[in-house]
Parts: sequence; structure tokens; C-alpha cells
Amino acid sequence: MKRIFVKFFGFSGTERQALDLVFRLSESRDVVYSAWTSQTAEAIDAPDVLIIDGDSWEAVLALANPAHDGLKLIWIGGDAPAQAWRVFPAPVKWSGVLDAMDEAFGLLPLPSSPEARASSPIDLDLAHDEDLDVVLDQGDATEPLPLEPGALPLVGRRVLVVDAGRDDRLYLRAKLAAAGVHEVDEAATGTEALILLNTHAYLLVTVDLGLTDMDPWQLVKAVDNTRPAIAHMFVTGTAPAWQQGLRARFSGAQVYLRKPLHPGQLKKLLRNI
Repeated sequence: MKRIFVKFFGFSGTERQALDLVFRLSESRDVVYSAWTSQTAEAIDAPDVLIIDGDSWEAVLALANPAHDGLKLIWIGGDAPAQAWRVFPAPVKWSGVLDAMDEAFGLLPLPSSPEARASSPIDLDLAHDEDLDVVLDQGDATEPLPLEPGALPLVGRRVLVVDAGRDDRLYLRAKLAAAGVHEVDEAATGTEALILLNTHAYLLVTVDLGLTDMDPWQLVKAVDNTRPAIAHMFVTGTAPAWQQGLRARFSGAQVYLRKPLHPGQLKKLLRNI
């Protein structure tokens, strides 16, 4: 087992919670990520990776510290220093940061190969003692990047609902209409959804894990990899949140919604798109 120590500066409470989840979930792998602490410093000379929030006041202090010279630096935000090893835009998507570290420390042998990019190095289906609420507020810093102005045709608030169940699709369509969203496309299969994704631009895509014609997580990955980015993605399913919620979040979705869908929770989410 290889243990990689990560020291980070800045970030919101929610972002730090996401990092902590990455550390915890990596404990089952050959490459384990652990937070660098004052206790760690007593046994290990230096961390392996620095992750710095470029918008934080701590960023300047971290860069000025000579003890950090030569370390792999992951910079989040604009105005990255020349010595940055990897740079990610803010708000940060931790799945990309995780992939970069996995590539650097030998978990993904061929970073550019389809096999490496299709892998899911961290098992995000690990059971926990209690359900995890992964609903993210509108202002959460880990939400996907907004659509780039002018990059897509003007489509208003168009939504794609992907669900094998006709009644479930109709229910979501009704809730969307109540929220003032009337441009809704439906797909009963993953294949239909991929065609629609290549045809139209969407503000929101909902993906149900009950699809049978393809692995639904492949579709989730396809939505997350759409460029320009789709601003919002919800994942639905029947499993408890501790089984699928973390995987949904780290796959690029903002929220995992367990069926039967909670009307109040859904109303709040749709009001924020």
C-alpha cells in the first residue's frame, strides 16, 4: 500500500468535507490519500501534494513557504503560479483532481487511454453507518461549472429526463412544468439519451439508475463529459443514499434522489436551477 499525504489551503467547509470523503474512501485501495497534519509532520518530512485554493488568503503564504518548494502543486482557480503541476478552474470538481493524483501516483497506468479514463479507482459504493445527505445548495462551491455564454444555442431552460419508467418520466415532467420549465425531452433508454445529448443543449439532465440497455453510470459519465458543460445533473434510483449518493456526487452530479422522489426536496432543487 502506498500512502500519499496531501496538504491543502483554503476552500469552503463543503469542499473540505468532499476532500475528507476522498481520503476516507481511498483507504480500501492500493494508493491511499491522507490529510497532512501536524502529527504527520513529526514522522514524515513533507507532504506529497499541495492543493491550494487560489482565491484564499492562505494561497500567498503557502507559496512563500520554502518548505513547499518542489512539491506537486494543484492550483484551484485563476492566476496560477508557474510552478503549478496541475490547474483546475473554480468551482472545483474533485473527480478531476482525483484523476490527476491517481495518474501521478501510479493508480492509472495510462492516463490517456480509454481504459484508464473509464475506470473508477475509488469505490464510491462503500457502505456507511447512516445515509448521507448529498443535496448541494445552489451556492455550493463544488457544483458543476455554468454554461459558457454563447457556447450553446439559446435554448432557455431545456431539460432531458432519462428514465425507463413512463410514469416516472411523466411525474418529473409535471414537477418541471410546475417550476416553470416546459422544454422537456424524454428518453426511455440510454441510447436515446445519447442521441438527444448530441442533438440538443440542456441546462439539466436527470439520469435514473434503473436503465437496462446500458450501464447507467456510463451515461452519467457521458453527461459529465459533455462540452460545453451541462450546468445541472440529478441522479435518481431506489438504493439508499449511502449506496449510490457518493458515487453520484463524485461522478459529476449535484444530487442523488432516492425514489419515490420527495416532492418538497424536488421542488427546492428545481427552484434553484
